[in-house]
Amino acid sequence: MAELNILKTDARGRITLPRPFRSESLFEYAIEGNQLTLYPVKTVRKFPAMSDLPKDDLSAEWKAKELKVNQDTRPGIAASSPSEALKHMGK
Repeated sequence: MAELNILKTDARGRITLPRPFRSESLFEYAIEGNQLTLYPVKTVRKFPAMSDLPKDDLSAEWKAKELKVNQDTRPGIAASSPSEALKHMGK
């Protein structure tokens, strides 16, 4: 029979995991009735394999729009309203 332990929540509803699981950063969980089962996940890739992604070629129109947007090198303006932004721009 599996060893059963009860984890008590703190005032904010958080639980403290047993010592062997404290270094785990990611868990998968399963809810069965009133029971929550946690499984540590160790097989997640930090970076996805780019070869898995489909290769799509963008249309010439899309490329032109992106080129136009990305060539804009004006500095940003921090303002709380459009009229204040216009004042900063000197208009």
